[in-house]
Amino acid sequence: MIETRDLTVVYKSRNSCYTALDKITMAILEGETCALIGPSGCGKSTLLKVLAGIIREFEGQVAIKNQPVMPKRHRIGFIPQNYGLLDWKNVYQNVTLGLRIKDGKKKIDRNDIAHILDLLGLKGLEERYPNELSGGQQQRAALARAFLLKPDLLLMDEPFSALDAITREEIQDVFLYVWKKNPVSTILVTHHVEEAVYLGKKIVILSDSPGRILKILDNPLFGENDLRNKEDYFQMCLELRKIIKEDWSK
Repeated sequence: MIETRDLTVVYKSRNSCYTALDKITMAILEGETCALIGPSGCGKSTLLKVLAGIIREFEGQVAIKNQPVMPKRHRIGFIPQNYGLLDWKNVYQNVTLGLRIKDGKKKIDRNDIAHILDLLGLKGLEERYPNELSGGQQQRAALARAFLLKPDLLLMDEPFSALDAITREEIQDVFLYVWKKNPVSTILVTHHVEEAVYLGKKIVILSDSPGRILKILDNPLFGENDLRNKEDYFQMCLELRKIIKEDWSK
């Protein structure tokens, strides 16, 4: 389980203080996906950085499996908006980078690598460099690196925002396909209501700055086949938009 209790983050400078997050309390069950949606500047990325162990100065509690977040102890996958691939490394080197850092070269299982590359449609692209890949292929490589790590927690910061609409839906399906075979607790930051409903078993709505939790919704539609073509999907997207407009306009 991933838990935060009264998490508050204040950025301090010499002349001022700025509260990014205010008393965030939430829990993500093991193997659950959570879509985090909120207006720009409400602290979504700050929350991910706290969970990743990048930001260490905060008030409140943050725990993974009942232990305080510690990158050296926990396996945390992080996919930023720009995918985080290194331009000077090929697909194979990028995909195995997290494993090499966490476990060392000797513990790399080539069968696992071959399996995940095949699942994500990257077989045959191992020697290509990021600038030789399409946006969708770069995203697949970032997903492969994250899932190969077998993380306790996967954090995704608007990972599909740079993709065109068709490729975006394709990669969302790819993510769900691989996630169902390798369930991992996942927190996904998004600005898109449809994406939140499609990928989030739980949906957390944050307020405008400073970020506070407005609502936490359980999504009964998560994981249904052919979801995008169902009336219930459109209705839930409409209801979520209504909630957001009412709360964000206050």
